[in-house]
Amino acid sequence: MKSLFKNYRHLTALALVISVAVIGAVQGVFSPGTALVIIGLWQLAQIAKSQPRRGVYVLSGISPEQVEEFQNICRDIQAEIPSLKGMGARFGQLEKLYDDLKGQVNRLKKSGLAGSAGQGIRWIKGVPFVSDDAARALVSDFLLAVDSLPNALPRLFPDEGKRASMLGMAKSFAGITQKAGGALSPTDIPLPTIYMPQIVELVFAYGQARQFATLFPLGAGTVKLPRLQAGEDTFGFLGAGTAGISQAIAQKEVSANLVTFTANKMGGIIRIPSELEEDTFIALGQFLARYIARQFAKMEDTTLFLADGSATYANIIGIGQYCANNPAYLLRLGAGNTLVTDATLANFRNLRSLVNPAVLFNMAANGQTQAAYYLHPSLEALLVTFNTIGQPLIYIPPRNGQPATLDGFPIRWIGISAANTGNAQPNAFMAFFGDLSFWYLGERGGPRVEVSREVFFATDELAMRALERIDIEAMAVDAMAAMQLPPA
Repeated sequence: MKSLFKNYRHLTALALVISVAVIGAVQGVFSPGTALVIIGLWQLAQIAKSQPRRGVYVLSGISPEQVEEFQNICRDIQAEIPSLKGMGARFGQLEKLYDDLKGQVNRLKKSGLAGSAGQGIRWIKGVPFVSDDAARALVSDFLLAVDSLPNALPRLFPDEGKRASMLGMAKSFAGITQKAGGALSPTDIPLPTIYMPQIVELVFAYGQARQFATLFPLGAGTVKLPRLQAGEDTFGFLGAGTAGISQAIAQKEVSANLVTFTANKMGGIIRIPSELEEDTFIALGQFLARYIARQFAKMEDTTLFLADGSATYANIIGIGQYCANNPAYLLRLGAGNTLVTDATLANFRNLRSLVNPAVLFNMAANGQTQAAYYLHPSLEALLVTFNTIGQPLIYIPPRNGQPATLDGFPIRWIGISAANTGNAQPNAFMAFFGDLSFWYLGERGGPRVEVSREVFFATDELAMRALERIDIEAMAVDAMAAMQLPPA
């Protein structure tokens, strides 16, 4: 800095004066006109102090010393030019490196390892959508898998031009270079596993089981967890006053048993329509994602609430059957009351008395009670009739983002319990109450989505298969209660 000021002191001083003038004008210390006067006066002073030289004229308010320093700067730049001759080749190398990095980033985006893979679902007018890349991944996975099957793609797309276009879009997204002739082998098909969290997020949007039960990752195919049994001993006093100081502490036992979680395979097959067009590429992916998520959510909710322990549910027992097996947690309506509308407000209130009292005031992190009713949405027509009994309002519909409530307890709608159809539904479960967090949804790995070759060869159809491995078990025996309609 010292050598810079020494070699170019006149230009450096001019730069400082201009900086002070500009800053002063910006800060409002003086007006812009005053700033120009300061710079002009400085230059006049420099010209007046400059040494007179024969044949040299003052150029536009610049002193001879400043002109000379400009000339020195130009000579220094000219001297450095030989060392810059190799910069052209270096810039060429940097440009090539930039193009390579850009290509790698594009491939990462297409493979779902960056960018949109972590965006999750988005809501549009109350409808959840996965990202466009997730939708493309599902369709690309399907088309590439179909292409690996003998003569499958021509049946899906009889038009050769459309077939080549759709397959090209799938390969382009997957980052696979098209080759003339030959189909991809199964090992070349990139399963979109990076997008599975978005499918799971959609399941949360549709299902109550994943929202409010406790998700437990199963580290193996079979996992055992301890569960407290009902009727455990409670603490008590050892004696009155000082008499209890020397008393022996009576044994208080807490009984527990082991609950076995077994990862049972659950899923289904989706038949893909053959009327595929290029402009439905993303739309089909969105359809597949939402359909898979809704089916997963429906089956998880059905298993959690209604599984009866039969082979249909892989011997899993849900809340309803669990309460039926343990009548202390079951409220069954009286004989002949086989309609949903036969349930009274007293029935709904008595249902709360069947769970452990601690459930009623167990609070979540947001300060709201964890205990809630789980009912079919069609029961709202019954609930509003309870408001005719008196004030305050007994049933409050959802408002301002808050759930509906009955006696202040949240109502969470489920689509798998008994609906208000006006018809008799003997033995149907119509209501549940309690803290669902004490029921565990064990999950082994994540959902898998792939093309089902077995279905294709058996029925000559194209299908996509969605699978997950789960189990559902009660980790507290008295956390949930169920209301059931009587037999016919």
